[in-house]
Amino acid sequence: MISAAALLLAATLPTASPGGERRFTGPALVCGEAFALRLSAGESLVRHDSGVDFILYYAQAADGAFLLYEGNAPQPHDDEIRTGLSFPNVIAIHDNRDAAAKARSRIRDRLLVGSARPASCPAGEVQR
Repeated sequence: MISAAALLLAATLPTASPGGERRFTGPALVCGEAFALRLSAGESLVRHDSGVDFILYYAQAADGAFLLYEGNAPQPHDDEIRTGLSFPNVIAIHDNRDAAAKARSRIRDRLLVGSARPASCPAGEVQR
């Protein structure tokens, strides 16, 4: 038989998804682990921490959706930025939009990494 104390302890343990999901809406500066991305008005981003060894960012730009991956072993992707960090050592850009949409939003150019990432940017937080 399970004691009341054991049930109480189980109820206070963290859930299986340690990072969970966080939603951001522009205008805002969203800070990842190794990058920052300024969202324009009308753009949004959902940060999904798998709790394993990568973080996904589902972005909705004015001209379509794209995906950012932070980790060490991405799936095949359209473009990447090497961070020089032990983790995450790559930011992979998955962008299936047409060439005109990619040219308009220039995701790679909008990602602030390394010394361009704001020093005030705590990992995974939003700055307005």
